[in-house]
Amino acid sequence: MPLHLLLALSLALPADTSADTTYYVTNRARHDGRLDRARGDSLEFGLIVTRFVRHAGEPATDPISGPLSGRQDDSVHLSRGEFLARLRAADARAETVGEGALLYVHGYGTSFRRGLAQGTEIAHRGRFAGPMVVFSWPAHRAFMSWPSLGALLSGVYRDDARSAAESEESFRAALDVVLVATRHRALTVVGHSLGAQLIAEALRVPSPVRDALVLSPLHALVFFAPDISAERFRDSLAAPLAALADRRIVYASAVDKMLGLSRLVNHSPRAGQASGAQLLTAADVEVVDVTEGRRTRSAMRTLFDPRHAMRYAESALYDFFGVVRGVSADCRAMEGIAVRMGERRWRLTHAPIPAHALPCLAASATVTEGAGEPPG
Repeated sequence: MPLHLLLALSLALPADTSADTTYYVTNRARHDGRLDRARGDSLEFGLIVTRFVRHAGEPATDPISGPLSGRQDDSVHLSRGEFLARLRAADARAETVGEGALLYVHGYGTSFRRGLAQGTEIAHRGRFAGPMVVFSWPAHRAFMSWPSLGALLSGVYRDDARSAAESEESFRAALDVVLVATRHRALTVVGHSLGAQLIAEALRVPSPVRDALVLSPLHALVFFAPDISAERFRDSLAAPLAALADRRIVYASAVDKMLGLSRLVNHSPRAGQASGAQLLTAADVEVVDVTEGRRTRSAMRTLFDPRHAMRYAESALYDFFGVVRGVSADCRAMEGIAVRMGERRWRLTHAPIPAHALPCLAASATVTEGAGEPPG
């Protein structure tokens, strides 16, 4: 669909619908018009418009906690120049409402479309008014494939781990483009699961984009359910990453089933597990234990919820967007959504999400050019 028709569609939707634009950068190769698991020799840029619909008779609920029905209407390829121009314009609009920009990196077993859907839903649930950019790397479409000798359960995971490592240079190039188009110190980069590992390893080594971040750090660098060896994060990653963002946050859980499997496969505790995050006591990062936090309601997920997906972590999403918007770490305890467990350590509670901004929020700094929140 031509871009002008997509934009017209987003303006002509009925009152019970909303259209969200998500930008993407990918290093996936395109074959027969489709992006697949092969790595391309260059980056592709584009955007996608997703329509969220509230059906007749459904009660109006807060999107951070209620069910969502979304459909990707179409996507548009953009040249690098077009991408930069549109992202700059979106970032300028975001500045007027005190928002920054977000760059999201998905985890393993995630197709291109699903990765875009995850990023879009995260932004929609958080009522995020800034530009959401998804970096899509060549992961499998599903968590499992036909087993092979020696890899009865872990074949897809190991394939994707290699692909993530091979995508580090592409991620650095993608981040460099996003930094050019967004305000200094107003960009939050978030990696989920294996995507967190991709980000950490890509930014650990010397590179021009790392040098740029040392001079002008990110607003925040967030690792959500990071599938990273806790010992490696503590010993080899935490220190090199400290200079790259004004805040570094790890969201961990004691009941994440996917990271439990990863621990078995890798024979090491993961930084996204609450037990693994205990090893980060001396690391200069905020650790938020999401174990007791609320999750979005769903009958299907009540039966089987691996408690791994970022977009369903209601309390953690609320906290995450507080970080994105420059809310002080101390506000967690003041709002009752978390209790402080020690220096730079919090545990989310099952308390309801506040319906209105509390004074602590109103007094916090918003994301503006040149403004950054010091580590909590």
